[in-house]
Amino acid sequence: MTVFCKHYVSLCCAAALTAVAGAFPAMGQTEAAPPPTEPPTVSLDPQAIDILTSASQYLAGQDVLSMDWFVSFDVVVDGREKITYMRNGANLLQRGVGFYGYSEFGGETREFFFDGTKFQIFDVEENAYVSAAITSDFDTLADRIGETYDIRLPIWQVMSASPRGELLDRATAAAYLGTTRIAGREAHHLAFSNYETDWQIWISTDVDQPELMMIVGTDPYTQGWPQYRAYFTNWNFAPDVPEGVFTFVPDEDADLMAWPKPEDVSILGGRN
Repeated sequence: MTVFCKHYVSLCCAAALTAVAGAFPAMGQTEAAPPPTEPPTVSLDPQAIDILTSASQYLAGQDVLSMDWFVSFDVVVDGREKITYMRNGANLLQRGVGFYGYSEFGGETREFFFDGTKFQIFDVEENAYVSAAITSDFDTLADRIGETYDIRLPIWQVMSASPRGELLDRATAAAYLGTTRIAGREAHHLAFSNYETDWQIWISTDVDQPELMMIVGTDPYTQGWPQYRAYFTNWNFAPDVPEGVFTFVPDEDADLMAWPKPEDVSILGGRN
């Protein structure tokens, strides 16, 4: 397997949205408290659920959508030192037609192409690419390449046909924390948790266009509480879709590389 494939999979998996989720402190008993005789009561604030459900339905109902994203994520080294990495990129999805994604990590750039029948990843700096014949919709593509190659599309969950399932259905606790402002825009602040993970979500208060603005996830069981932070800007629900944007056409000097096998994948931080 090539260095291109190994490194690409490492950075893609490390920054997957499912790596961590966002924001409650872990709930537990003090040493002096007796063991509970019944499972603790967990609160699911209906206002938080309604706001996220409305935003999810809005995103799922868009036939064409694009946005820019910026991600930072922490990796704890040797149990104490926390290193923060950053990625940025842009996504364009036309449901039932295709997907294009762009991602920068350090000095390396990847482009992702899917036209409904073929999925390709292009390493811009190395002029190298991988290609696979896959006929499916967008969500099935994301699942299939995850299962087959342990690869994650950048920030694909928020463009899913059912983003509610990715952002809410795992929650066993939910809270509405009021409104705040992000870069001058008013946003609802929501917090969710389950047994394993915690996450926070900020959603625009614009009822007609409840855009997802930010997600912060925290791993409460790893020393240092590493976080994952995703920021979304420049949402466009009527973007221009250039002809051929979902298909990669290599030049005559481009190298066709081999896909990685899952057992060859090195996941930064040891998590998907």
